[in-house]
Amino acid sequence: MRELAGDALELAGRSERDRAIREWVRTWFLRTKGVHPELPTLLLLGARGSGKTTLLHHLRHWAVAGPVAHLDLSRLGDTEGAKPIDLLARIVFDLHADKPRVPKLTFPTYGVLALALSARVDRDSRATAVQQMRAALNSRTGRGGEHMRGVVEALVDTAAAIAGSPAAVGAALRLLPGWDSDWASVRTRRQLVRLRRRYGGGSHQDVVVSLNRLYNEQEEAERRLAEAALFDAFLADLHDAYRSRRGNHHRTSHCLLLLDNADSKQGDDFLRLLLEARDRAGHTDPLLVVATAAARPEVLMRREGSTGRDHRGYQRAWEEPRRFRPVPVDDVLHVGPLRNLDAREVDAVVESALRSQARQVELPEVDNAGQWLGWLVHQLTRGQPAATAAVVGTLCLRGDVETWPDRLRQLFTPDLVGALLDRLLPQRTSPEFRAQLARAAVAVNLGDAGAARDLWEDAGEALGSEFRHFSGDPLRTMRIETGDDRTDGAHEMLHPLLRFLLLRELAGAPPADDGTEAWEAAQTALGNRVRSRLAEGHEDDRWALAYHDLASGRLESAARYLDGRFTEIPAAQWCTELCRLRRAPIRTRGGAPPEPPRRLFRDLVAFLADDGRPRSARTKTVTRLLAACWISPEPADDPATDRVGDPYRNPLGDPFADLYDDIREEFLTLRGMVDDGTDRHVLLLKSEQYRRRPWW
Repeated sequence: MRELAGDALELAGRSERDRAIREWVRTWFLRTKGVHPELPTLLLLGARGSGKTTLLHHLRHWAVAGPVAHLDLSRLGDTEGAKPIDLLARIVFDLHADKPRVPKLTFPTYGVLALALSARVDRDSRATAVQQMRAALNSRTGRGGEHMRGVVEALVDTAAAIAGSPAAVGAALRLLPGWDSDWASVRTRRQLVRLRRRYGGGSHQDVVVSLNRLYNEQEEAERRLAEAALFDAFLADLHDAYRSRRGNHHRTSHCLLLLDNADSKQGDDFLRLLLEARDRAGHTDPLLVVATAAARPEVLMRREGSTGRDHRGYQRAWEEPRRFRPVPVDDVLHVGPLRNLDAREVDAVVESALRSQARQVELPEVDNAGQWLGWLVHQLTRGQPAATAAVVGTLCLRGDVETWPDRLRQLFTPDLVGALLDRLLPQRTSPEFRAQLARAAVAVNLGDAGAARDLWEDAGEALGSEFRHFSGDPLRTMRIETGDDRTDGAHEMLHPLLRFLLLRELAGAPPADDGTEAWEAAQTALGNRVRSRLAEGHEDDRWALAYHDLASGRLESAARYLDGRFTEIPAAQWCTELCRLRRAPIRTRGGAPPEPPRRLFRDLVAFLADDGRPRSARTKTVTRLLAACWISPEPADDPATDRVGDPYRNPLGDPFADLYDDIREEFLTLRGMVDDGTDRHVLLLKSEQYRRRPWW
């Protein structure tokens, strides 16, 4: 993957978002003597690039003084082939580590069963198998006995050679204290009695023989029983370690288990086994679990059942932006999303980056220049963490471009656009699907794109299926969730930054063999869909045709529509349609036009000076207003007219809001053309909306 300039910026643990999550973890991680609460399992849902991995790394270093284990379930499970009990062995290994002034954790029952599952015993004769297990485990030579040490070493070596057995068991068990003494301490025997009741009768050796045979069978269900027993033993050992007299008095923190990529296949299996073991236990355990996922794991969907809860329901975790309260799914599992950074948090990232420069970055001569840069970054990224770091890094860490207009024009190079899309799109996204997704990004939402038949005439069924799977998943589309659909848009809505990047890639795509530009072809396909709907009587879609005309650079056509609507609808509704149109994307490969805003504006409206085509004063005013609004940044939000279900922004057309004064004058000119008091007041307020620069 191409490297991002923002990799040098460390954001984890610094944002109010991360501090709020860390505070929630802290309240559960710290322990009060004699108190044994039921600790939750937290699942953090976040799209790619939302900071899941870096947050877990931060929590691991923050909690290093206590017992903590950290696993990348995708790398270990899906890539390296580790099974759930291999992953559990690594956790035991980490939790067993020496910690100053904290009693060492041991796992005697888990150790016995881990060895038992790995031992080679007779498959044909149960009696022989029991005798072999008894010989392996039931040493009578006392503490320090050489015989038992040899048996353990032999079992560990045997485990490594058996197909399907956990390779990590040996490394973990060699560190467990006491395995050169009597294997069945009073506590261990008590736990084995519980397991014997659950998994079959007979002696202690008979139980572990049964589990050994189950685990080494080919049937999945039987292997699951053996795995479940190992998870039960693990939780039972933790429970006993904290309930013992020494553990209760001297342990100041619970155990913290950090699981990255719980949505991977092996990660989902592991999380399911752990949650089911906690359900069965009948007692509390000292394990605080924090897992992350870039997609909804199956274990979550099973536990949600028929509750009808969707991704938006979990946004309640952030009802107070600085306070994290995950939403319970059941008694064990709690879920919370990783929200984007808000404007204040992005300002802090920018301030930190500027402060870290050996050579101070010289900001432009605008009022509140620091706030301007924070506002600009937030408008571009909407607080998406990976993109925020990359954009801030590119703007602040490079010194080869002197002027800020040039710096902005050269910001979104093909390399940066490509690297960000590599980082944000689902892993293993094919080039074909990525190109099709860029074409679909010309639509306001992916639902409209999916319905545009002309857009899919050369796409196969596989691409269509992948698109449906992608567009219906808010974690893949990275849809912004504020709870207000008038702000967030349709369910199948791309995050504004993701759409911005895809459109940059589309603008730079080579033309087809017949010379057709990819941008123009996609806009035409969406325009054809609108024409079909209009022919069917869907008059409310007339604005969409003007939208795609404007995105194709046909300002005159879009302005003609808007001018015609001026006398058809009230001023407030007319301003809403203006807002819809001004959010049409500007066709630029790098995001910012190659010429200054004032010159671009003059070029756009130059056709109005054509004396051969006389136009009314209102038509000229509407055209100039639309052109200036289209390339200018969004003003302060007006709930009455600016929430149109389209969160797209591109402030790079006029990053310093140089055209705001022109926009104010055009609104006042239009106000003089109406005699309705309400309409005059609306247009006056719209003029005032552009009085203040958006970063003030």
